[in-house]
Formats: sequence, C-alpha cells, structure tokens
Amino acid sequence: MKIRRTILVCMIGLFSWGLAGGVAAVLRTIGIYSGACEKLSGFPGVLQAAGFVPKGTCKLEPDDDKYKDKDKKKRCLPGECTVNGKKGTCVEEGSGDGAVCVCRPKKISRDE
Repeated sequence: MKIRRTILVCMIGLFSWGLAGGVAAVLRTIGIYSGACEKLSGFPGVLQAAGFVPKGTCKLEPDDDKYKDKDKKKRCLPGECTVNGKKGTCVEEGSGDGAVCVCRPKKISRDE
C-alpha cells in the first residue's frame, strides 16, 4: 500500500512539473510574439490563430522587387502602430529567418 502511494505521489509531481513547464513555454511564446504584425507559423501561429497573441498594425514594405531583401522577405517599416488599443512603435525582432515585425507598446514613465 505504501509503494502505491509513493508511486502516485511521484506521478502527480511529474505531471504537475510537466504542466508548469508547458504553461511557462506558452506564456514565454506569447510574450515574445505579442503584437506581431504578420501571420506567424508553427506554434506561435497556432497561438495567434487561437487569439492568444494579439496582432499589431505595423506596415510592411510594399510588395515590390526594389523593397525586398535578397531573401525575398518583406521588411518592417519603422513607425507608429497600435496593439491592444495601446500606441507603440514598429520594430523588427529576431535574426535571419526568425525576424518578425512586432508592435511594441510605448512605456509611459511615472516622471511624465
């Protein structure tokens, strides 16, 4: 009887630890891609389609050959944008194929 209880406690502990790790991964992904202005792919794309990752209003360069990079990917135009009703600025985060145009809300300091 004591062995069953020990096994049950270990199983519940491992399940809880795995669940906490999964929640942490989801929250980290939401934090990284929150305000993305383009359609995401992979796991972030699933979270975006489910409505967990809010979409920003940044503008991408026009679909014209002179504006494209050598890898044929549109780049993010710097400027004003909104995400979740908050004003922000457009930035390109990441590097290489992982670069994403994101609207980062402006942080208002207490001194202003």
